[in-house]
Amino acid sequence: MSELSIYDLPPVYDVIMGPGPCEPFYREQARRSGGPILELACGTGRLTIPVAEERDDVTGLDISPSMLASARGKANEAGVSIQFVKGDMRSFSFERRFGMVFVSCNSLAHLLRAEDMQSCLRAIRTHLLPEGIFVFDIVNPDIVTLGRSFADPVEQDCEMSADEGGGEDLTIRERLTYDPVAQIRTAHWRLLRAGHPDRDLSPLHLRQIFPQELPMLLNAAGLRLDERFGDFEGGRFTAESANQVCVARPV
Repeated sequence: MSELSIYDLPPVYDVIMGPGPCEPFYREQARRSGGPILELACGTGRLTIPVAEERDDVTGLDISPSMLASARGKANEAGVSIQFVKGDMRSFSFERRFGMVFVSCNSLAHLLRAEDMQSCLRAIRTHLLPEGIFVFDIVNPDIVTLGRSFADPVEQDCEMSADEGGGEDLTIRERLTYDPVAQIRTAHWRLLRAGHPDRDLSPLHLRQIFPQELPMLLNAAGLRLDERFGDFEGGRFTAESANQVCVARPV
């Protein structure tokens, strides 16, 4: 059986991603922004849809047809109007500019090469209104875990329930490895369900963006890091923060 990506399995993706604590944060940022809103790497619309419940000018872009199909179905069920577009966040083009562009759930980390990151950030800068904001969250790299997964792969099991047709509980076995030269962490996932063959998912590669390099990446694309929080409640960013929750503006 060929390996599937987590993005080929929207129900499993939705369980792994949560709703989580980020929804109120992004909704509040959307309220404060003026002009249309664009979410890049919108996935199944888990944040696009809540934002669109209060706005009628929301666009979601994603590269995965299965994610977009799920997002459109969920938006119809919620009774909200969203323009969902298939596209690559490294090179997208819209005729209009946006008051807010956001990238949630560490999705910027999918851009493994420096040139891909810069291409995405420059496109974001191009599509922002002069007073627009770029809002995003990325993981704050955990040096201890990364060090352990470099020396010896770290394995852990996560129990969860995902309705993939049968509604049974799933166990996801995760094995983490890390390449410190490329700054790429790789998650190898295996789905385990009683009475079914184990299913390996294709490896998920995520770039680790460290706190001191983040402002430089933004500056090189014509953006300025305006605020950086340690959580979605606006807490101070520290070495112990799990995430870098950020607001950037055009220079």
